[in-house]
Amino acid sequence: MDRSNARQSSLYNFALGAIYSLARAEQLGYPGESQESGRVWRRLEEAKEMVLRMLVDDRLPQQGEWLAGFYFNDAILRLDLAFEQVLRYVGNLGPTAAIRDVREEATRKSFPPELLVIWTERARSADNMLKHRSLEVLEDPGISFSDALVVMENLVCALTWFIHNPSPEEIA
Repeated sequence: MDRSNARQSSLYNFALGAIYSLARAEQLGYPGESQESGRVWRRLEEAKEMVLRMLVDDRLPQQGEWLAGFYFNDAILRLDLAFEQVLRYVGNLGPTAAIRDVREEATRKSFPPELLVIWTERARSADNMLKHRSLEVLEDPGISFSDALVVMENLVCALTWFIHNPSPEEIA
């Protein structure tokens, strides 16, 4: 890793944020596979109480179902972002390149395509659902906790691959 390369530093910062958020969600008791109906309304009530406590006590929340969900959603967004940034770096493509082109270019440059499967199928779609459909889809985060763990493991493998392979300029 080149310490003077800001793009490389960003890859690791996004990945660390994803790992931390997923670990924090689990630590706070994120329900994992639970699809219990009505939890969104419980979290709404919890959020209202948290806002009132924050206003009165001037303290941020430290636990609760809402906070666990917050960290899980943050992990989903960061996993997707970190994976995309790794691929953009490997493919040497900027922010305007379509994600399909980014995946193709990275695999053309020998990035392991098997690491992309669950990210493409689950994490990417869950991230897009959070960004674009969160007002319609209230109960389902779009990805299970166990699938998010697999995406995280693949991200670690992707970073390991990245460490052991040449820079985009050398791959060309």
